[in-house]
Parts: sequence; structure tokens; C-alpha cells
Amino acid sequence: MKTILFVTHLYPYPPDDGGRIVTYNTIRELVRYGHKVILCSFAEENQTIEPLPFEIETHTIPISYANSYKKAIMNLSKSLPYNMEKYIHDRMADLILQIVKRRKIDILYIDHLHMAYYARMVKQKGYDLFTILRQHNVESTIFQRAIEEEDNVIKKAYLGIQYKRLYRYESEIVSLFDVVYTITDEDSERMKDMNPHVVAKTLPAGVDTEKYFPMENNKKDEGPVLMFLGTMSWLPNVNGITWFIESIFPKVLQKYQKTKLYIVGKNPPEKLYKFRSQYPDNIVITGYVEDERTYIANSDVFIVPLKIGGGMRIKILNALAMKKPIVTTSVGVEGIKLHPFSLLVADEEEEFANGIIKLLAEKEFADQMSETGFRSVKESYSNSAIFKRHAEEINQYNTRRATELVSL
Repeated sequence: MKTILFVTHLYPYPPDDGGRIVTYNTIRELVRYGHKVILCSFAEENQTIEPLPFEIETHTIPISYANSYKKAIMNLSKSLPYNMEKYIHDRMADLILQIVKRRKIDILYIDHLHMAYYARMVKQKGYDLFTILRQHNVESTIFQRAIEEEDNVIKKAYLGIQYKRLYRYESEIVSLFDVVYTITDEDSERMKDMNPHVVAKTLPAGVDTEKYFPMENNKKDEGPVLMFLGTMSWLPNVNGITWFIESIFPKVLQKYQKTKLYIVGKNPPEKLYKFRSQYPDNIVITGYVEDERTYIANSDVFIVPLKIGGGMRIKILNALAMKKPIVTTSVGVEGIKLHPFSLLVADEEEEFANGIIKLLAEKEFADQMSETGFRSVKESYSNSAIFKRHAEEINQYNTRRATELVSL
């Protein structure tokens, strides 16, 4: 078994959003398999750190995740993109170097591109570790799609500058890693196109079927219930729900006036509350919730109207595991390989609205699709099977550690 130094920018517990869910499940299965994992993670300032529900050595460094307009502008004079630079922290660097110096580490496991800087730092200090990068998304692809969707000229120009820096940084730094794991085949191919020397493999996200399973719908609302789930500080989520409310929701309300849209997720921006003022009887904004499963269970249609983004949407897999009918976009379903009748895919406003209306109007159709999706996701995306294979593969790697180390 291996000793793994696992470095991430998001403390993975509780696993309450897509990124944390993938990170948590990865660590849990590595530990279950028998690997020794040492976790180094940033955590939100003033956050109460809940210990992981299994034995693991954990180190956390407090940080503010909030974006700063001042720092974003100052970043224009820097070479690194802002969303990477903000995670370069002296205390994290010192922590990682002290662990590498004092412990026999077999594998340096970098979770998210945001922490790739520390792999380069370790190598520059003379430590020859087997390094893994877990790419949850190809980050530059998100920026590229965001530019295409942005109408504000100033924001578009700023995103353009950041995209060029991010693409250059991402395409170069991935070559430091012995292997890069992506969530989807599409992202693996993007990585290879960006850097033909990268060793990219697909490691899909999975579903915790012990947590996500069909639950009884106990909704009290008289009308249909739609649900959108996601961290609302993430640009693709804000862009997607804005597009839905402005262009699709009015079409659904023409047919079903009592429809309620639940927007569930932490850090909702001010613009969403303006939408709620526009539709006071139809939009509910919950903010952070301890357990999103009740909201999923009480929904009639689960919507994922993403137009930008990358990687794989874990929430789609979770909703399918709870037997919910879904309407999403080509971007939303990217990387998910299921029976074609598992969900509805619509990229145009009219098509998306009509898909929701059809599911609300034809219960038998909705139930059949939910059943197909449920069976398909259980067959293809069992969490334990996916990560067990990953843990086994890691154990086969011929890891190494330099015998001659430079002084720190």
C-alpha cells in the first residue's frame, strides 16, 4: 500500500457540492483500500472543521475563498491567472514541504488544477515524487465558454486575458505529472490536445447509492416543483440559472402558473433575489441546506440548464439515483454515458421549456424515463466500483523518491 500526500483547495467534508463529493469519495475509497492518506487542505476562514468520518491525518490552512475585485485587477500585471494565484500561500507551501521532508511519501496527489503549483514547488526543491493530478474540469475550457456567453464588453475583455494565461499555465503545468486523471473522456482528449506529452486517463465520478436512492415525494405545494441545485458562487451555475429564469421559466409559467422553482445552493448572488422579487410566488431561494435530498425528492423535474462548464455534473447522477426526471443541456450531460432515454437534453429555450412541460403533463412518460435513468446510473456509475479500481491502479504504480535531497 502507498503513503499518499493528498493536496486540495476545498476541505472535502461535509461533501455538499460536486467538487467536494468527488474529493471525499476519492479519499474515502483510497483509505478503505488500505492506502495511508495525509490530507492537506485549505478551509474557509472561521469555518468549523468537521472531522472526516474515518481515520485520516488532516492538516488545514484557513483562507478566504471570496474573489476580490481589487486583487483581480491587480492580477492584470501578473503572469499567473487570478483563479490560480489566489491559492498560492506560504503556510501551505511550508506545510507540504515539511511533510515531504519528514515522511516517506510515495505519491503526491494534487486535487484540482488550483493546487498544481505545489507539485512544481516540490519538484523544484529536489523531491522526486510520483505525482498525480485529478482534473475535475479543464479549467481553461470553462473560461473559453464563459467568454462566448458574456455580453459585457469589459468583462469579456478581462475573461479573455485570464483565459490566455490560464490556457498557457494549464497546458504547461500538466506535463509535470506522471498521470492526469480527468472526469470525462472529452476532458482527457482536451488535455492531450493542449499538451501531447501528457498522460491523461479518464476516472469518472460516481454515485454513493447508499446515500442517494428513491425517496418519497412529500411536497406540500399545489403546483409543479422544479429544482436547480448547485453552488451559486460558481460562474457556470449562475450563468445557467440566469438563462433559465430569463428565457425558459416564463414559457413554463404560461402553461403551469403555479410552478415553483427551488434554487438550492450556498452563496446565492444578489441578482437571484431580484428574480425572486419578479416572481415572488414562483421562486424559492434556500441558500445552503444541510441535506439536499429532501428537495430533490420533492421535485417533479430536476433541471440542469448549463451553457458553460466542464467535467461531469455529479448532481445529475445523484438525481437519477433518486429516480428523478431531468432536463439538461449538451454541456450539462457532457461526459455522462447512459441509456439515451435516461434524461432529456435540450440546448434551445423552446426545446428546454417543452421538455419540462412534457414531463409535467405526461406522468407515465416521466416515470418511464426516471426508471431508465435509475437503472442505467446504478449499472454504470457505482461509486465503490469506480474508486476501488482507482485505488488498485494506484497501488500498481512504480513510485519513487529521490535519495539525494536538496536542503530546504
